[in-house]
Amino acid sequence: MKPRESTIQAKEFQAAALRRQLAQYERMIADLEVIRVELGKQIEGEERRSGVADPANFAYSTVARAARERRRNLTTTIEDLNGRRSKLEEELGDIDGFFEALGAASDTLQAASARTAAA
Repeated sequence: MKPRESTIQAKEFQAAALRRQLAQYERMIADLEVIRVELGKQIEGEERRSGVADPANFAYSTVARAARERRRNLTTTIEDLNGRRSKLEEELGDIDGFFEALGAASDTLQAASARTAAA
């Protein structure tokens, strides 16, 4: 196998792995968003049940307090995953740029060989 072919094959493998990882991050983010929304509903329900909606109040529900903390942690995790997803998208864009440049170079070489053959 020529070095160029092995490089292309390695880049294709890397791009496929990045796409799988990107899809996995998107699924995790979507799942965590659903859980975060459910926690918000649980918080609202607990605040209605207890009649205390102010977390600073001494009578605030410990269940609502714990759910708020979990929701805050989920929000932090989602933000982290979004940052990682953005980095993956940049890496994938770099690889796509590699293939675009490779395609342009290949087109240029084919056009040059066609001119040489015609002359």
